[in-house]
Amino acid sequence: MEIKVQGKNKKYNELLLLNYCGKFSDLTTFLLFKYEYYLFYKTDTYFSSNMNKLASDSLTHLDIFGKLILLLGGKPDHNTFKINELFYETNKEKLIEINIRVIKEKIILYTNHLNQIEDQYIKEILTNFIIEERKNLEIVELLQIKYKREHF
Repeated sequence: MEIKVQGKNKKYNELLLLNYCGKFSDLTTFLLFKYEYYLFYKTDTYFSSNMNKLASDSLTHLDIFGKLILLLGGKPDHNTFKINELFYETNKEKLIEINIRVIKEKIILYTNHLNQIEDQYIKEILTNFIIEERKNLEIVELLQIKYKREHF
């Protein structure tokens, strides 16, 4: 996947900043999944290793969005990022529900931006990210089923 844009574009820059460090952004999921990785590292290596893999995917997306923002003429700063309640939960089942919600919100955001952006290079990247996030959603939903079964 080539990281380039058709030209500088302030509107696209502002849209991608939401994917980069907005409420349901790749920065949010990277930090959330890393938090879960560390939180369960000693007690549930299966869960924590899955969260670490998802964090790695989010970090890759974050890196690409940062480069796109620069190419579009913006700065990939974190001025709009806010820590929220997602980072204080410790119950695994609730965290899995949060993960599902956040991934679904990311897919919606990617899709909305895909429909608003006409730059073919960015559209290709967003399309690939949507596919990856759908796979990630499936992983988290399977984790949810696994842990629900263990409680019965």
